[in-house]
Amino acid sequence: MRKGFTMRTKLVREIFVAFFLPAIAVAQTQTSPATNPAPKSAGIGAYEWNYRAGLTCGAGASESSAPVKPTVQCGGVFSILPFLDLEAGVMGPQANRSSVSSYLSTDLVLPLSHQTKRGLPLFVSGYTRMFETGNALDYGLALSRTIDSKHSIQFEVRDYWANANPNQHNIVFRVVWLIGVPD
Repeated sequence: MRKGFTMRTKLVREIFVAFFLPAIAVAQTQTSPATNPAPKSAGIGAYEWNYRAGLTCGAGASESSAPVKPTVQCGGVFSILPFLDLEAGVMGPQANRSSVSSYLSTDLVLPLSHQTKRGLPLFVSGYTRMFETGNALDYGLALSRTIDSKHSIQFEVRDYWANANPNQHNIVFRVVWLIGVPD
């Protein structure tokens, strides 16, 4: 009986070594099935960078006690601080002033909320010096759409309110192409 018990024990041990130990070893080295990584967010384009540069053009109307005239604007934008932009360009015609006025503008750009599927909503406000017209307060709303990690296109509606004689509003729909500038 002792000999049979020893043979069974030896058989059980050999079966354990032959089948169960390799099964345990294989189970430990198995990797989980590959999972697709979560898609990387497109970010907020040019607004991911501390500094931005870009070009802008737009069209609208100049409204005052003088007849309403169509107006066109084009210029360049460069951020001098993360949310402070400096812009220079030309706009015209202006109410009963010159047909074309160059301008220099400083603008504060504030995000209104987090980026949505439609873009990053912004509030823009600042001071504009229109060299043929005088001083103006500019303000408006913008929607910045991400193109890639460095580029954005921004759609704006902005009012350049000149408290001059005559008091006038230059309301312009603008498109701004922005690129992030490395520090």
